[in-house]
Amino acid sequence: MALDTHAALPALLPRLVAFARTIVNDADAARDLVQEAVARALGAGRIPADAPAYRAWMFKIVRNAALDELRRRRPEPAEPAPAVDLWRFDSAAIAKITVEQGMASLPPLHREIIALIDIAGFSYAEAADVLSVPIGTVMSRITRARLALLAAIEASSVRPMKSKHGT
Repeated sequence: MALDTHAALPALLPRLVAFARTIVNDADAARDLVQEAVARALGAGRIPADAPAYRAWMFKIVRNAALDELRRRRPEPAEPAPAVDLWRFDSAAIAKITVEQGMASLPPLHREIIALIDIAGFSYAEAADVLSVPIGTVMSRITRARLALLAAIEASSVRPMKSKHGT
């Protein structure tokens, strides 16, 4: 039965990496965390039998690995963003950059709850299970996180510009 349950793992990997990346804000570290989480899962004695429980269990393992990693390392000073030629981006790309910068400016707890609910599509109850907190805590965290993200987006310096060519 464990082999059948772990058969769902390859399909989960991209979402697990994306979730880890929102927590640690580093693509390489996120892949390392997911690798560590997969090793923990494969070595686990008890594995959830149904797909939704397995999915939540894997996200919980990634979250715990990420928290362990964040405790181990000290926050690094943010590096300045590289210069970008804004003339070559359309509005959708600018919106994407603005949201990514807003997410990067949020504390890990806010990034985590937004990633679980708004990106990974967990329900409040599922997110509460992953985080081991009451559903009310999830509801208040997501509200605060969304407000913080909106404030970060509003404060963003990324703005659409008129073309040099008048278009």
